[in-house]
Amino acid sequence: MEPSSTVKRIGILGGSFDPVHMGHLVIAQDALERLELSELVFVPAAIPPHKQHMQQASPEDRLNMLRLATETDLRFSVSEAELRRGGVSYTIDTVRALSLERPDVEWVLVVGGDTLVDLHTWYKIDELLDLCKVASFLRPGAENDSLERIRGKILLPEARREELLRNVVEAHRVEISSTEIRMRVAEGLSIRYLVPQEVEMYIYEHGLYRG
Repeated sequence: MEPSSTVKRIGILGGSFDPVHMGHLVIAQDALERLELSELVFVPAAIPPHKQHMQQASPEDRLNMLRLATETDLRFSVSEAELRRGGVSYTIDTVRALSLERPDVEWVLVVGGDTLVDLHTWYKIDELLDLCKVASFLRPGAENDSLERIRGKILLPEARREELLRNVVEAHRVEISSTEIRMRVAEGLSIRYLVPQEVEMYIYEHGLYRG
């Protein structure tokens, strides 16, 4: 992705963050460095469209954990836009709001490589792609194979598809999931090294994910 020399570029990383973990933070740092961003904004979803029945921690707890995980890194910030809006969180609404607040910014939506094949199902995807760049990450060492595999599955017009594929970059592979962390807490197993220490303490102090 070719950065502009005059426009400030800020990344957007959305998700349920239930809870935020080290994998999220590694991806965020990779995005900052490899996409040459000046900042990355974490946007916790109120109700993700694809996870409407899976959330366990409250929006307040998820927001607090994100703040704890990012407060010592000035490159990161947390937006409450979707939590304030409430209801099902559509990315287009968030990007619209951020664009209105900061029209001088080039917004870059950061997604996983496998998300590209689902973009055609996203709400108002054409408007979203007009408002922001979409950059996706693939696991190390699999870029050429994965790009060819994904190319035929991106059900968008050719110009859109080729632009998306130009904005694919390689990221560290971190095999951590929020689901695994919730399961480990419920089973009394350690989550040390999987989440920041402040998040681990918050989970235990507030009795989260104990089932």
